[in-house]
Amino acid sequence: MKTLIVLFAITFLTLTAKGQYPYKKYPAIKYREYKNWKFYDKTETENKFHCTMTIPKFFDNQDNLTIQLTTFGYNYNSFVRIYRNKKLLQKKIEPMFFNDVNIDNQSIRVADINGDNLKDVKIIAWYMGNGTASMNVRTIYLFQNKEGHFTKISLFDKASDNKLERDFDGDGNYEIITMTLKRYEGHNYWLFNLFNYTNGDLVNVNSKDNYPIMIQYLNRENYKITKKISRSKMKAFTMKLPEEYDKK
Repeated sequence: MKTLIVLFAITFLTLTAKGQYPYKKYPAIKYREYKNWKFYDKTETENKFHCTMTIPKFFDNQDNLTIQLTTFGYNYNSFVRIYRNKKLLQKKIEPMFFNDVNIDNQSIRVADINGDNLKDVKIIAWYMGNGTASMNVRTIYLFQNKEGHFTKISLFDKASDNKLERDFDGDGNYEIITMTLKRYEGHNYWLFNLFNYTNGDLVNVNSKDNYPIMIQYLNRENYKITKKISRSKMKAFTMKLPEEYDKK
């Protein structure tokens, strides 16, 4: 299964590298990536599986950040534990499973996403489906506040070069771009919406660049906004929040 996920990711990224979605003209966020996940399989003794990573010198005072993802058996509800050095700061529930298959080789990404001069965290976990469902991922953001605690926001999304967040208007608050598959009048379309993290929550900001946009799903590479649907009609596909949105 690990090999299949890696092969899909390589193939998909190779294909998308040949074209360019409209949002790619804007500056992309630059993440620092950490890939030293440690896995603790305790399913037989405790019915738990832990995925743990420590990010050294994460905080301004050089304290370490440790994130532990814990799944219980086949339950989709997991814990996200956040430690500062070795002290537990927060424990949050996340509606996703984690193991060494769906998160292996997936780095933790660190950057200031919302422009408040504090480091935030992004984690991606694969649902491991088939066909277009093999693109399904759970994206988890941990937004840091000035007290050194975090708001966890997660959502259902599609993998497309991980759709790096883009700064559409140069304000330093990078837009989160969600990708969903919608059917309309006998055709399937990739639907893209824009969100900012503002005042502790995600806010739709499609108005920044005349979004949402829709790109027809074809059996060939396609990156052009469809002309089958007017831009004004696309407004009806605006999402107030991303699919399967969860905030803790």
